[in-house]
Amino acid sequence: MVIGDGSHKGNQNSDGVRDGKKILYCVGVGPGDPSLITIKAKEIIDNSDIVFCPVKSVHSESFALEIVKKVCDLQSKEIHKLIFPMTTKEEKARPYWFSAYEKIRERVLEGKKCVFIVEGDPLIFSTFNSIINIIKEKKEFEIEIVPGISSFQILASRLAIPVVDGDEILVIMPASIKERSGCRTAELRPEFDEIINLASTIFIFKCGRVIGEIKKKLEERVNEGKDGKFLAFFGELCGTENEFISNLEELNKTDFHYFSTLMLKKISED
Repeated sequence: MVIGDGSHKGNQNSDGVRDGKKILYCVGVGPGDPSLITIKAKEIIDNSDIVFCPVKSVHSESFALEIVKKVCDLQSKEIHKLIFPMTTKEEKARPYWFSAYEKIRERVLEGKKCVFIVEGDPLIFSTFNSIINIIKEKKEFEIEIVPGISSFQILASRLAIPVVDGDEILVIMPASIKERSGCRTAELRPEFDEIINLASTIFIFKCGRVIGEIKKKLEERVNEGKDGKFLAFFGELCGTENEFISNLEELNKTDFHYFSTLMLKKISED
């Protein structure tokens, strides 16, 4: 099959089968505002039998599910919460990934119309990325991804700042890296200095612990007369009722939410 030939539409029936193979839909439901769920995402959820959603523990609520509840009637559907623990230790997380896969597999192969929902976009720092390779390797059913709006897009749209244009370069990155212990460092990624010299626009996810370090590096660039000055904006819980956006220079927060994003935009000096 040629990728992108439109066959994912033509050979699919209402029972969630394509070319004789069962399908799991993975749907991005956006950053929090239910009005930002796409028409296609809502249609797939409305037509599903079973909704799978990620949670970080047994007693946790699903952020994605709370978004969906505001626009979809879920009373007739089975809701299955799948645990994806908040750990960077792969050996600890992997059993949960395979457990989630097996639960999904069982219901998909039964012929149920199944959808896996995630906040934001399914392929950008998403829980679904933990199991997508397992599904591809097993080849027992197919996947259809429905894109969603990501928080970084909301941040840029609130500021009315173009993300990229012409020959500009975009970088989307997490703030820190994993240590050998599996924990994330409280220090900015060592590649940042190289990235900031190269990129026109940078979005830094989960940036709360490194805000001070980023401020310092931006100040150093100005003091040292380096090429490329940057506008810098901080966004937290973008696209939700608790959205907070600030110019980085004026930011005086000390307590940061997990869903925090920094936008750096290089200023043209022409």
